[in-house]
Amino acid sequence: MSAYYLDASVALRALLGHSPTAAQWLDETSASETNTFISSRILRTELTRVLRREGLEVARRDQILDYIACVPVTAGILAEAEAITPRVKTLDAIHLASAIASGLDPVLVTHDDRMKATAGILGLSFHDPVAG
Repeated sequence: MSAYYLDASVALRALLGHSPTAAQWLDETSASETNTFISSRILRTELTRVLRREGLEVARRDQILDYIACVPVTAGILAEAEAITPRVKTLDAIHLASAIASGLDPVLVTHDDRMKATAGILGLSFHDPVAG
């Protein structure tokens, strides 16, 4: 089984049609029953806020969320996010802490260069389907 942790940088590009390669990768990878997708519960909020900002139907988020098991945002996750020492944005730290806390040793799926660098420092592997 392969576990993939999806962050907003890829989810939004696929959902909004900004990256056909990311959308294709998500479609192909999620089609295999041996793959599992996880993300922080915060992803739902991120998708919702962007869809509302863009004037799009919030229900579109389900095109992504239907395939993802969400890691709840707990006090432990927040404490882990606070302990991450490389400089990353708050939501990115929550995503990284959620990936670690999942216990699945997932591949972080991101297009964010700072997330990639921090993932490497934290011992997480990563994949960027936007870059190809």
